Amino acid sequence: MKTKESVPYENKKLLMEIADVKKEKNELYKQTGPGSPDYISLSIKLDLLMKEYINEKIAHL
Repeated sequence: MKTKESVPYENKKLLMEIADVKKEKNELYKQTGPGSPDYISLSIKLDLLMKEYINEKIAHL
């Protein structure tokens, strides 16, 4: 008899937000380059979201 595999904890809302910000950041890079204030803000936001994701993954180990 097979047992169900344990699915690791995933914050899907956070993952979707990371994907959206990353896509928006890439589009902005194509339009304005890396020096625009909006691009820098999105880069910081993406960094914070990634840190939040990593901290959640560590907490659920």
